[in-house]
Amino acid sequence: MFKQCFFLGLAAGVFATTVCMAYTEIYAGLGIANFSEAVPLLSVSSKCFVITMASCFIYYGLHKIFKKDYYAEFVFNLFLAGACVALVFLVFKSNDPEFMNEDAMMMVDYFKAFALPMVFFPALSWLTLKPLFIR
Repeated sequence: MFKQCFFLGLAAGVFATTVCMAYTEIYAGLGIANFSEAVPLLSVSSKCFVITMASCFIYYGLHKIFKKDYYAEFVFNLFLAGACVALVFLVFKSNDPEFMNEDAMMMVDYFKAFALPMVFFPALSWLTLKPLFIR
C-alpha cells in the first residue's frame, strides 16, 4: 500500500503543479494582471509536492493506525479540508508581493484573490487521482 500512496503523492504533485502553472498562464492571458513573477515554477512545484507528499505519509500512517478503512478516510479527509482552510487564512495573512511590472503593481490588491484557488489544487489533485492509485 505504501508504494501506491507514494506514487499517488508524486502524481498528484505533478498534476497540481501543472494545473497551477496553467491557471497562472490563463489568468495572465485574460488581461486582468500578470502575477506570474510572484509565482515562480520552482516555488509552486515545491509547495505542491510538500503538500501531496505529506498527504501520502499521513494517509499511509492513518491506515496503519485505524483498523477500519472508513475511519482513516474520514480523519484524512477532515485533515485535508482543515489544512486547506488553514492555508486560506495563511494567504490572507501574508504580505503583498512587490512586482517589477507596473501593471501588476497597480493590481496588487487582487493578488490574494488570484492566489486563493491555488491553495486547493494539491488537495483536489490528490482526491482526483486517488481512485486511480488506491483501491
